[in-house]
Formats: sequence, structure tokens, C-alpha cells
Amino acid sequence: MSVLPPERQAIAAIADAVTRLDRRTATVLLVRRGDDPLWTGLPAALRELGMEVGDVRLPARDRCWAPPAPDGRGRLIAGGRAYAADVLIYHDPFGPGGAGADLRALYRLLDCGIKVVFVDFPHGMTSAVAADPLRNAYLSALSADVETVVAAGAELRAVLQDSTRLRVRSGNAEVLEVSRPFEVRDDFTSALLDVPVLQLPYGEVWVVAPPESFDGAVELSVGRGGHVRARVRRGRLSPEEGAGALPAFDAPMVELGIGINKAARWLPPVTLFEKSHGRLHVGFGDSGLIGGRRRERLHFDLPLSRDSSLDKEW
Repeated sequence: MSVLPPERQAIAAIADAVTRLDRRTATVLLVRRGDDPLWTGLPAALRELGMEVGDVRLPARDRCWAPPAPDGRGRLIAGGRAYAADVLIYHDPFGPGGAGADLRALYRLLDCGIKVVFVDFPHGMTSAVAADPLRNAYLSALSADVETVVAAGAELRAVLQDSTRLRVRSGNAEVLEVSRPFEVRDDFTSALLDVPVLQLPYGEVWVVAPPESFDGAVELSVGRGGHVRARVRRGRLSPEEGAGALPAFDAPMVELGIGINKAARWLPPVTLFEKSHGRLHVGFGDSGLIGGRRRERLHFDLPLSRDSSLDKEW
């Protein structure tokens, strides 16, 4: 049996995401950055499935996280044109400098009934030495067997949803406790339930809860082997004495995430760490897009130390 090249496997995963979000013959708008074979080959693959596809390439200088907003008729405005679409595929800006993140445009898309597939994939890298290995790492994660990831997510979600309390141990920090009320979600159930958004590569189960459910301590990974220990009180972080500076932000904790994609490498600060099998992270700010009740302008995630572990109480 022949094995598809990595780009074709990744393209198949993106097409799978569209068909899971919209079982009809969909009208799709692709908003991409650059001309990687992943993107130049995707429109034809979608059309082979009977979809109508609009293809917009963003300018190389565009580094903003800003999905196209709908006009008064619910059409997406991109590249100076208006597109009618059931599904948006949006290529996230990669690496530092991706300014302008604001979830309000995304909420407007969802309010218009448009479903969204976000794809995290390298582009615009200046280091040729790093570009190919990082691209291959993302292709590997994108190419993970979808049904295997679906099954792993469903199994873990069922186990965690029946627990009364979760306990996270990270580094030398004390335990972070996540108490009820909380809800456990994964890529697929959340998208099909009430938030029609999928983030690729696949591979995450998360616990969404109000900030007051989080209490204790964590050890955050800040890249290059560095760590910061922090106290957590009702979801708010404060650095432990002598532990170093926390990233600058003012938002409460609303999420505990668990990676389930065995093909995804643990690579902070790039967001592939969120999907890496068995690795943990915490999320701050908006929770509406992950199944919670807080609508904020921003949501961001920070990885916990590599030795973090999760326990449950029954």
C-alpha cells in the first residue's frame, strides 16, 4: 500500500476538518500566507470533494492575527473582495510579531453562522537551518491519524469528566487544584456542540472552568529551558519570591489543556506544545471559544514544565 507524501497527508487532515464541521458540500474561503505546497495543493483537493473554494494569499508583510470580518450581508471581506462562505480556513501568523489578535472578529464570524478551521503552520522564517526541521515537525503533527486522535480525545474526556477534582503537579511547585464546576472538551465534541471552530494540528483535550476553580501553584516553561514558579489564587497568577518574572498580562486562568497527538513535538514557544502527547498547558482570558462563559478580546496559552503530571479524584 502506497503512503502519501507528508503534504498530501496534511492536506487530507485539513479537508477532514472541513467535512467534520460542515457535512454539506461546503463553500470554503482559504486565507493563507505564502506558497508552501501545503497551501497550493489544498484548493484542488477540496474541489475534488465537491467544494467551492476561494483562495486568498495575504501579503508577506501581514503578520496580524485578524481573520476576515463579515460585512452586513455575512460575506467575508478578504483581499479587497467579498466572499460568501460556509467555512473559513485561516492560516495563523507564525512566530513573534503576530500582533493584532482580537477575538471580536471571530465572534462576529460565528454569529453569522460561518465555521472556522485555524491552521498553525510555519511561514516567513529567515533561518534556513531551522525552517525545514520545523516545517517537517508541523507536517508530522498535521498528518497524525485523525481517527486515532478522535478516539484518544473521547477516552480521556470521559475519564476526566467523571472526576470530582483535578490535581496538577509541575516541577518543584506545589499542586494546582482544579475544582468543580468544570467541563471537559476535545477538538471534535466542542466544535460539533456549540463552538464550530477547529484548530490544527489536531490533538487537545481541555478543562474549561471559571477562574475561581483554579487554586495552588504552577511551574511555567518560558523557553530555552527556563521556568517560572507562580502562585495561583482564584485563577490569578503571582510569581513566587525569587522565581523570576511572569509574562506581562492581566487575565485570569480559565483552561487546563492536555495534548493527545503522539506525532506532535513539544516545542515551546511555538504552539505545537499544546498538542504534544501528555504535555500540559494553561490558558488565560477568553473562555467563550473553548466552551466557557467569558467573552474577552484575547486568549493565550502557556506551557507547564515538561515534568508536569495530572491526577484526578473520584
